[in-house]
Amino acid sequence: MSFVTRYLEPALVERLNHLQVSARSVVEGAISGAHRSPLKGASVEFRQHRFYTPGDEPRRLDWRVLGRTDRPYIKEYDEETNLRCALVLDESGSMAYGAARGQLAGSKFDYGARLVAALSYLMLGQTEAVGLAQFGDRLREWLAPRAGTAQLSRVIDLLERGVPAGEGDVGRSMQEVADRLGRRSLVIVVSDLITPAARVREGLARLRHDRHETILLRVMHPDELDFPFRRWTRFRGMEGEKARLLEPAVVRKVYLENFARHKRELEETCRALGAELYVTTSDKPLIETITRFLQRRG
Repeated sequence: MSFVTRYLEPALVERLNHLQVSARSVVEGAISGAHRSPLKGASVEFRQHRFYTPGDEPRRLDWRVLGRTDRPYIKEYDEETNLRCALVLDESGSMAYGAARGQLAGSKFDYGARLVAALSYLMLGQTEAVGLAQFGDRLREWLAPRAGTAQLSRVIDLLERGVPAGEGDVGRSMQEVADRLGRRSLVIVVSDLITPAARVREGLARLRHDRHETILLRVMHPDELDFPFRRWTRFRGMEGEKARLLEPAVVRKVYLENFARHKRELEETCRALGAELYVTTSDKPLIETITRFLQRRG
């Protein structure tokens, strides 16, 4: 099976093709169809000047202003193209949960990677520019947003090389994504968000400061929601924590209370910072998750 068909099976692609019109809702909050966007970019109609910052393309400098004032300014224009989207995938150790022995199939990471591939396919088909970031305790991979069918192969190539391992820091990683994005974009973070809500808040605050629209797409394993264990079990940490032999009946109540509190904290954080939070589980059919996600966005 090729890399592409592993992430985008023909039956899934056929279903996705019927969602292309609805896929517009993924970016509806930031653009108006395929018409002129209020986002800033390089296109045809002048919008404003802003001071040059490192990373800006020199060709966008206004040389006349530079000559008159000896200060570098960038020319910004109204975009005629659609918005850029950065898909941000968690590849910390906890995302490996649910994997079959010796492989990633069935893991939260595998589900998240296929979700990223499907969203990339949809948005690239709508002429959006799509990029991919993968992170653990920091940003590990960065593919800048681009449009065009060739970008899908680049996205899938990065997904194929991804291995969930080590600690995760979604807050720091969101800030590093903001450093690379520059102009306003749609940011979709695919993660289990097993991290203190305060760290999530730091990352969301930075993205909001830069005026990015942010969606947190939380992928969980059913075990993490229900804690179904009934016998003495050795729980092994997936991000460096020591293994512990526990009686589930003793810890189940505490675990579920802590999980519910953390869930409320995440919801409150997203409301406070204008981000959207969606939750799915890795046992649901991928097309079901995508369809419900698009319907809610619509």
